[in-house]
Amino acid sequence: MVSLKSIGEGFLSTVAGSFRKTLLVAVAVAGLLGGCATKDTGATDVWDPLETPNRFIFAINRAVDTVAIRPVAVLYRDWAPPPAQRGVHNALDNLGEPVTAINEVVQGAPSRAGKTVARFVVNSTIGVAGLFDVATKMGLERTKEDMGKTIGMYAGVEPENGGFYIMLPLIGPSNARDGVGFAIDSAVDPFSIVTLNLSSTAALIANGARYGAEVIDTRTRTMFALDDLEKNSVDYYAVLRSAYTQQRADQIRQKRTTGARAELERRDNLALVR
Repeated sequence: MVSLKSIGEGFLSTVAGSFRKTLLVAVAVAGLLGGCATKDTGATDVWDPLETPNRFIFAINRAVDTVAIRPVAVLYRDWAPPPAQRGVHNALDNLGEPVTAINEVVQGAPSRAGKTVARFVVNSTIGVAGLFDVATKMGLERTKEDMGKTIGMYAGVEPENGGFYIMLPLIGPSNARDGVGFAIDSAVDPFSIVTLNLSSTAALIANGARYGAEVIDTRTRTMFALDDLEKNSVDYYAVLRSAYTQQRADQIRQKRTTGARAELERRDNLALVR
């Protein structure tokens, strides 16, 4: 009997060839960020040459959050039953599994990507479109990767140096590395590709609904942390900028360490075989 992991690995080998251009773009961007950076910045010294327009966009984002997003998130948190909230969160996570698998292939971890594909198959079927995380109970632990982390893993600069900092409208903190990564992830996302092939209207509705659900789900889960951060900050913009940079740097540094450890283990295994 063919296992789900074997199916996932076979599928991912095909995906790896289809997305070879994605890998080339990621490596090229990594080299660009590494070669063009004038200095390696730390989390307390973020390169923000666009600070004035960034603060303007930040003010707009805060206004939209105050008027619309936060009130809806509060209603959702207080009125939606916890099982329903878990189901929505699980379904959103499930939709992101294919992009995670693609990034794991680019990161040189096809076996882990096979498990991610197996998770997606199990939760999409037995888990009723991802509403129930059956895969975790079967021992298929969830991982989450994105192209920003993938580029950061290969880039030859300090993890804190993701290029210039940028505040994206209705999305929030980012930088050159993560912005390019977000664009690539969006371009290779099977959900977006499938809905766009159906019709532009279907893609607009489906992706709009997905994005809206992700915003409310994320805002609900980060409400206390962000409220506390804002209340205790003299300059909320600067604190959020530093926190975002540090968080992403920690994720990338951990990814580099994990990748180096995996390579050492692979070499040890080859040595034992020989």
